[in-house]
Formats: sequence, C-alpha cells, structure tokens
Amino acid sequence: MIFRDAHQRDYDRRSGDVMNEHRFCGRDEDMAGRGAVVRVFGVVVVAGLAAVGCGDGEQGTAAPQTSGVSVAASPTSVDAEAKVWDPCSLPDSAVSDVGLNVASEKKDVAGVDFTGWKVCSWMDPGKQFSLAVLSSEHTLAESRTRTDFSEWNTLNVGSHAALEFRQAGASHDLSCFVAVEVPAGSVMFRFQNRVSADNPLPPCPEARRLSAGLVQYLPTA
Repeated sequence: MIFRDAHQRDYDRRSGDVMNEHRFCGRDEDMAGRGAVVRVFGVVVVAGLAAVGCGDGEQGTAAPQTSGVSVAASPTSVDAEAKVWDPCSLPDSAVSDVGLNVASEKKDVAGVDFTGWKVCSWMDPGKQFSLAVLSSEHTLAESRTRTDFSEWNTLNVGSHAALEFRQAGASHDLSCFVAVEVPAGSVMFRFQNRVSADNPLPPCPEARRLSAGLVQYLPTA
C-alpha cells in the first residue's frame, strides 16, 4: 500500500506537470512573451513560451531555458520510459487524414522532455485547434483518481477501453481528453480549441473523433 501511494503521488506530480504546461497553449496570444515555470521532480524548469510554442509554426520554436540544474533519470525511470509508445511515430498519412497539419508536429512539451511521458502535438491547417497525444505507463484507473479531472465518461475507442474527461480550470471549456488503454499503460488524446478560434468546435466530440481515427495505430502488445 505504501508503494502504491508513493507511485500514485509520483503520477499525480508528473501528469500535473505535463497537463499544466501543455494547457498554456490554450491561452494563445495572452501567453506571448511570458515564461512558464514547471516543476519536474523538484527541479524548476523555465520554458520561454510564446504563441509560437503552441504550434503555429510561423516564427520558429521558442527554445526552452533551464535553471542550469540537470535531472538524471534513475535506471527505473529509464526502463519504464523504454516501454512507453512514442506518439510521434504516428504515420503522417494518418495524421493528415484526421485533419491535422503534418508540418505542425511538435515533440515533447515546449521542448521539455518529461521523464515517463512521451508527447506529440499537431494543429489543424487553419490553426483553430490542436491535438496533443500523451503516452505513459500509467493506467486508466490512475487517471480516474485525479481530482483535477472531472466529467468522467466510460467508453470504447476501437477495441480499447477508454475514458473521456475534462480538466478543471481555465482550459475546461476549450479542451477535452480521451484516455485509451494500451498494454503498457495509456495514451491520452487532448483536443483543445485556440482562444482565437473563429468557430470553436465542441471539444469532446472532436476528441472522440480524433482518437477513433488514430486508435488503429496504438500498440496492441
């Protein structure tokens, strides 16, 4: 029980870092020129975020700046990460078929590699919304224990068990998650409208549509 509680706390901290960092992209122009401070295992990583960090691809990618303290991954975390599926391995044709711009692909979160997670994101050609795909060793049951998520809905995506949910806070009305079970953990699909979107799409139906269109490429063994 002690090990399980420690594992859950570690998951809460890691996934909270990833989600909180990634949701800055929903603030669009309001975030231009601001710095986002993210805690990774007690080390502060300062990532200089501008609107381009959300994948508009017009002014280059903001390079993250660190505190100068490196984080050495433990052998256990390295072993676990080796099992995590890389969402950037999705075929370009599949990404294009669901209405995303292949050229907008961004790896990790604002250039920061969060140990235990693999992240890839794209925008649509009109730069109205983004899809982030977040892969980890953590299970659907662990996701459901998080108090910063709500509006849970159990469903199936293809042959995979899945959960649909929303995130509390400023991005609630802009985004929706669908977490899909895979043998080594889970893969989260996070749809998010941009604040400046002319005609924002309904987040949860879009999250379901995109996850259904890409689920065939998820690991099955």
